[in-house]
Amino acid sequence: MADITTTNLEENLINRVLKEGLECELSKYYVLRIAIAKALNLPKVPLDADFWEGKKLRGEKKSEYHLEQITGKGKEEKDDFDLMLRALFYIQHKEELDSKNQDIFTDEKLYLSILNKYIHRGLFELQNSWKNTDCFYQWCLDNLNWQFMRESKSEKENKLDRDFTRIERYFKKNAIAINLIKEYDSYRHYIYRIEVQDSTKIKPFEDKSKYLNRELGCDVNTVAYKILSKAYDIQISKPEEEWLTPSEKEFQQALAKLQERNDELGIFAGMDIDKNPFCFDLKETPHLFVAGTTGSGKSVFLKNMILCLLQNKGIEITIIDPKKGVSFREFENIKGIEIIKDNERGQQSIQDLIETMENRYESRDFNNMNYKVLIIDELNDLIDEKTQIKDMLKRLAQKARESKIHLVLGTQRPDGSVLRGLKTNIPSSIAFKTKNSNESKIILDDNGAEKLLGKGDMLIQLSGKETLRALSVYLSPKEIQRQLDSL
Repeated sequence: MADITTTNLEENLINRVLKEGLECELSKYYVLRIAIAKALNLPKVPLDADFWEGKKLRGEKKSEYHLEQITGKGKEEKDDFDLMLRALFYIQHKEELDSKNQDIFTDEKLYLSILNKYIHRGLFELQNSWKNTDCFYQWCLDNLNWQFMRESKSEKENKLDRDFTRIERYFKKNAIAINLIKEYDSYRHYIYRIEVQDSTKIKPFEDKSKYLNRELGCDVNTVAYKILSKAYDIQISKPEEEWLTPSEKEFQQALAKLQERNDELGIFAGMDIDKNPFCFDLKETPHLFVAGTTGSGKSVFLKNMILCLLQNKGIEITIIDPKKGVSFREFENIKGIEIIKDNERGQQSIQDLIETMENRYESRDFNNMNYKVLIIDELNDLIDEKTQIKDMLKRLAQKARESKIHLVLGTQRPDGSVLRGLKTNIPSSIAFKTKNSNESKIILDDNGAEKLLGKGDMLIQLSGKETLRALSVYLSPKEIQRQLDSL
């Protein structure tokens, strides 16, 4: 009896991939493995959702496959990845399986049901995302989370060794001895975690670190590593052609982390310098400034934030976009989202929120109220045209938190006269690259944002927390749509 069956349309696709894509003679089950990999890279969907039925290439029953072919079950250890695949499915759906007391490792019927869903979904997505004229290798790079290795491991290790030798020599020349704790390759930096041997040399080390860029001939940032005393991270910027970019897969992993955290309004900001997802709860923030010049990644971050917020049932999001909604067109006609494209309606929407806030305080039945989030993409443009809006937002910032109303205010050009008064009640900020140090000081009360690398590079300063550097994930319109389809 077959474990997996495919339709005639799926078989047509399999043959097309072998002939036009891979351009070689391989067994058909290799395409099924590609389909599984593709589906695993897509947003997670509950196993009992009707969604799966809509992600099949329907047709007449055509071919049959067995686990021995697809997963290597029963073959030699090096060819058998059946247990590994079960583990991946379990990790993906752990909460759902555990809640139903289902064991994917012993329940063969359950395992085959999940495997079928993933194969059919993967083939469906392959059919709709790859054309014969496309380079199949490039499709794999884009869809299976492959990353092109620019350097061999030995070349990279040699470079890291050479750089640390220069760093060590520089400090030794200034009578400061350092030990290397760890070296690693981050998205846009090579990082050397070091320890200053003599605690009396901490101040000289910090002073001399400011001039490391001259010694190495590139941008260098030295940050105290708070977990260990006398420890610092020396971050050396990579050339842009060597940048690594977090992908949709990292975004999905972050969504899974948000589920584990069980935040009320969980937000995935981006990947930190150690390649770990950084998340926070907007409920605790409770409002947020987001600033950054054109091309810095501000709008990308706001879109990711909206996708995170939509993971919560019943949330209501209002977006005021003076640019006629162009930046957020992916979210038009999405339940729970209202996009306001002119300033007159924007002002009325803010007034309506104030009235809602006051009504909620009168009723005091906060537990049964939906969260409301107001996102303004370009605060300066709105306030320039409607000066009274600043006072309205100030009122909301002072009182809205307890009534489950939260503000996210974005701007391309931080202006002290605009933010004055608001900043007191909105102490949390995320800064992308700014034009100059003055704008950085306005949004962060400190320098640094002007030195960011752009394209998602950010400094996160949440109230009462240390400033943290992170990199946002860019999602294409097609990837955003996939995330929306999975809600």
